[in-house]
Amino acid sequence: MSRVCDVCGRGKMSGNKVSHAENKSNRTFELNLQQTTIEVDGKPTKVKACTKCIKTARKTK
Repeated sequence: MSRVCDVCGRGKMSGNKVSHAENKSNRTFELNLQQTTIEVDGKPTKVKACTKCIKTARKTK
């Protein structure tokens, strides 16, 4: 299963995990993807969308 938002195209991001002693090691940030239904050309379609896109879509209605 792909961890990419179908709406905005955002995917996995990388950064550093920083300990209390400031030791740095690589880590990945996953998106909070949810399966939701949106209307495309008047037809309901199931998509995997990040919660940021779901929140924005709810505001614009």
